[in-house]
Amino acid sequence: MFIHQVLFKIKKKDVPVYTRDCKLWAKEAAKHAGFIGYHTLSRTNEKDQYASHYIWNTEIHHSRFMKKHHDRLVSLSKCPVQVLGYYNFKAI
Repeated sequence: MFIHQVLFKIKKKDVPVYTRDCKLWAKEAAKHAGFIGYHTLSRTNEKDQYASHYIWNTEIHHSRFMKKHHDRLVSLSKCPVQVLGYYNFKAI
């Protein structure tokens, strides 16, 4: 299992737009091999920080999806975000 997570700083008023953007990404990802699921998360100990957490069978599945769809989906996303970090995990 491979997990890709991006941590964002988002103004509270923009959170509904952010969640719609997350659903857009997840809907597209669901059409591709290896996609397991996603979660939209808020940090409990930091103000205005949210994460998009996407789960894939393998890193290769994730990489193929990102190579083909990342730029297009960024252009369709409406929420103004500040990226705080990218995190990749794999099950051991």
